[in-house]
Amino acid sequence: MIRTINGCIEELKKEDPETPINYAMIRRWIASGELKHAKSGNKYLIDMDVLKAFLRGE
Repeated sequence: MIRTINGCIEELKKEDPETPINYAMIRRWIASGELKHAKSGNKYLIDMDVLKAFLRGE
């Protein structure tokens, strides 16, 4: 599933309402090049499978 940053946060909060992941964290990972993403206009698009693998340290 491809999501915007806010969409990713919503999905993560569905699975774990207490998750500390927030917009600024994901944005920082994108800016540093750590998290793979695509850009459409001014929106960053992230594959949830890629994000979850990143969070697992893969």
